[in-house]
Amino acid sequence: MFVRRTEGPPGSPTVVLLHGWTVTADLNWYPAFKPLSQRASVVAFDHRGHGQGLPTRRFQFSDCAADVLAVADALAIDRFVCVGYSMGGAIAQMAARAAPDRMAGLVLGATSTSFRGRGLRAVRFSLLPVVAAASRLAPVKLRHWGWEQTVFNVIGTNIGRWAQAEVLRGDPQAILDAGTELFNFDSSPWIAELAMPIAQIRTLGDEVVPDYLQQELADGVSDIRVFSYRGGHASVVTDFDSFWGCLSMALDSVGVPAQNQSASSSSSDPSTSEASR
Repeated sequence: MFVRRTEGPPGSPTVVLLHGWTVTADLNWYPAFKPLSQRASVVAFDHRGHGQGLPTRRFQFSDCAADVLAVADALAIDRFVCVGYSMGGAIAQMAARAAPDRMAGLVLGATSTSFRGRGLRAVRFSLLPVVAAASRLAPVKLRHWGWEQTVFNVIGTNIGRWAQAEVLRGDPQAILDAGTELFNFDSSPWIAELAMPIAQIRTLGDEVVPDYLQQELADGVSDIRVFSYRGGHASVVTDFDSFWGCLSMALDSVGVPAQNQSASSSSSDPSTSEASR
């Protein structure tokens, strides 16, 4: 599988970045690679069925969580901090539950312990498993055509051609299955058992993962550190300065401090990124 890896300052911890639903690691995290590499080594990859992620017959969060640990094994990384955004936050929680001894800390952005919500949102979300099941009966070409129309007409003009191309790399069936996983996800019975430091970045006014759902995550962890700013779900890219301000403080709180000036100046060029398979 394709993994993007950037070495940070000598002796710095490793941060694994987990992206959100429908997008890719590069699209979700490209503004963060350079500033983050000034304080930590950075690893990012596409989840199954997304971008250059592993092909999958049926997308499951449990497999994605196992992938996080497998990538760390392949790169000889013993302990690391996971930063998960939106769907990536759910996968980060599951990876931490599966291997708590490997996880030095969690930073969970624009995410929750569940995604169904209530009212009309819950009704709409309940259609995803139905649509995913129906999609399996459709011809492959029809699936891809439908996905292209969705990207061009719904996501389309606001994100640019490169972003469209990144999203269109995904497998339409896997992405629908991922929606079903989001519908079924619920970490509220066990998230309080996670013993590692946990920080939350709340995107206030987010219409994709509303405030009340993000509050459920804050309520589920007794000693969580919460950092907030007002921004929509895409603000991880469109208002990166605000996101980075919160991410920087969140990383401090889970043991990934900013490097001092002398350490940063003696390190290798943080803009150099190695992509490996």
